Amino acid sequence: MLLEFSVKNFLSIKDEVILSLYASDEIKGHEEYNLIPVGGRHILKTAVIYGANASGKSNLIKAMGFMRGIIVNSLKLNPDEPIVPPQNYPSFQLDIKTAEAPIEMEVTFLYDDVYYRYGFVLDANRIHREWLYHAPKESETRLYERILNKKPYISKIFNSKILNDLPDNTLWLAALAKYTDSPARRVMEWVLNTFNVVAGTDEESYEAFTYSKIEEYREDILNFLKVADTGIEDIFLESVTEEDLPNNISKTLRKNLKKLISSETKQLVFQHSIFNDKGKATGKKSWELINESAGTQKLFALSGPLIETLRKGEVLVIDELDAKLHPMIMRFILSLFHFKEDNPHDAQLVFATHDTQLLSPRFFRRDQIWFTEKNHYGATDLYSLADFDLDDQADFSRDYFQGRYNAVPFIGDLRLFHKGVEHGKR
Repeated sequence: MLLEFSVKNFLSIKDEVILSLYASDEIKGHEEYNLIPVGGRHILKTAVIYGANASGKSNLIKAMGFMRGIIVNSLKLNPDEPIVPPQNYPSFQLDIKTAEAPIEMEVTFLYDDVYYRYGFVLDANRIHREWLYHAPKESETRLYERILNKKPYISKIFNSKILNDLPDNTLWLAALAKYTDSPARRVMEWVLNTFNVVAGTDEESYEAFTYSKIEEYREDILNFLKVADTGIEDIFLESVTEEDLPNNISKTLRKNLKKLISSETKQLVFQHSIFNDKGKATGKKSWELINESAGTQKLFALSGPLIETLRKGEVLVIDELDAKLHPMIMRFILSLFHFKEDNPHDAQLVFATHDTQLLSPRFFRRDQIWFTEKNHYGATDLYSLADFDLDDQADFSRDYFQGRYNAVPFIGDLRLFHKGVEHGKR
């Protein structure tokens, strides 16, 4: 269960920003559906991020994906290999002081009812600082902390010999998780199996995941597509034979493709009904995903990650969730997380969107709504609607368009655009 994520000096994020999923005690509403009771506090099931284009919404989600990638791939680096290629080092580049400065990240979460706080400070070549805390009971305990060129602290529960001669480009977490059955391994398990981040709008990555789960989740995926009114009546894997190869390909390509086809080669097809002019179903027609609409392709790609997240009580962070989707579909997806019947294991969804129809107290509490905005120096700020003094039943969408919460694009003088168009005609 994700509690908080903080990041500093990453892409457009210069100063530290913190995304918190702790519910505010001062805000009332949606307690039954949108909150997860944990001890004496409540955690949010969902959080939504709004903001103008280029305001930093995507960069916040990229930061989560970056942290996950650094953790997962740390042990794969050679001792002298950079953590990040220097030319791609994703620091805040619009300030000469931060361009070469380290990136800072921290995440806090619950895993198997134990609280963990893990973070690191790194540049393109080395880890400057790294720390891990946990709270198996009430008080937080430091498990280890390393600072570059200083004597580290490490709890006696670890076999510290594992860290001998570990290069400066490698996380202690990765080594301890691999070689010890310890809290470090629990953190790695959470990152690998629970913390899922989809950055960007290209759905190929999660479409591949859905394909890999089609046999396991076929019925759930089919029901998901049916409820979304896609017109799909069945999905199934169909064996590929030589006859399925296109006719208009060269003999060489056909020969090579034939070598790849085996008795186990299958393709996924989607079945629809065929109707006569009286509206009566007269047969079935099947085709591949590429022949479905862009929205249906997006829904199929999403179905695997959504179903797995809900089934296993995981965390799904996704950018521009609303791209290609109807607003009613967005409400449907949101309801899957808010209703206990669909979300029995308290899965969480964090997403960025431009769908302002969701910007309403009908769906969210104020502490679930977040905004990104860039200042005059091009740096991203992140803040919550809970920071504003207003009635919980206010018209959030109307006030947002009126600029009350900022985080909207400032459209300049259109006469400049018209002059440019006229100039281009000359």
